[in-house]
Amino acid sequence: MNKESIRLRRMLVSALLLAIALVLKTFFSINIPLLGENGMSVGVAGVFSMLPSILFGPYYGAAVSGLSDLLGYIIKPDGAFMPLLTLTAALGGFLRGFLYIRLKDKKSVRLRVLGSIMTALMLVLGVGSVICMRVDGIDGTFYDRVTPEEAAAMTDLTPISSLLIARTASTKNPSGNLASYIVSLAGGPLTCAAFCLLILLADRIIDRYFAANRAKINTLAILLAVSVSGVIVTTLNTVILREMLFASWKVIPFAVLWLPRAIEELLAGVVKVCFMGMLTAVCAKMAKGIIR
Repeated sequence: MNKESIRLRRMLVSALLLAIALVLKTFFSINIPLLGENGMSVGVAGVFSMLPSILFGPYYGAAVSGLSDLLGYIIKPDGAFMPLLTLTAALGGFLRGFLYIRLKDKKSVRLRVLGSIMTALMLVLGVGSVICMRVDGIDGTFYDRVTPEEAAAMTDLTPISSLLIARTASTKNPSGNLASYIVSLAGGPLTCAAFCLLILLADRIIDRYFAANRAKINTLAILLAVSVSGVIVTTLNTVILREMLFASWKVIPFAVLWLPRAIEELLAGVVKVCFMGMLTAVCAKMAKGIIR
């Protein structure tokens, strides 16, 4: 199979995955009750728009991710269109593919160490958040005991509790938003750690008992590539939204804005990797010979 034929087949498969992503983005998504009353949306479409980066490399990933964002807005507009967010989506696709290429041939022991470190960090963040909130008496009934004005004036809180108060005290529904953020900062990292642990265990079982049948897709490398690229894109998007769209965000410390969004991105990324782990083996067989 010559290079032109391989390139054409990669383009056709990428176009098919893009079409599936656009259909799913328009009609179907999964909502998880985190970060605000409406929850966190985990679009299954993201799984298909991510696959070209893993299967074919960074350039295909950048093209499909950027087009998915642009065409998705044209088909189903949601707020103001910002070209910079489309560029960061394309950048995310490029970084995802680039990191996966760099990681996929690494020794599994090193990847497991990196995956274990990520799991441990999420576990420490989740448990630490629970401890901090218990020490400060932050729970779902906090605003029944303390008015938002009194809460905003508190100075002896831990950083996690201060973040929660800063994000909720001035909102229309402090109690409801506080409950959502408690789930986010405590349950989010713990859930992410649980998913990462499941992926590590699954990879270990596959490596030990089914190594001969392992597809040429490295799940741990996907997890790390998706997580790192997702956090980078989320950081850039937070800066863009803070400086160009939401003037009220400028008076809020950057960490207060970024941390919940980063946790949301990590959790959504791990959920998508779980779906991708099931789909990549199928795609590897269908696209045999044209995978990078």
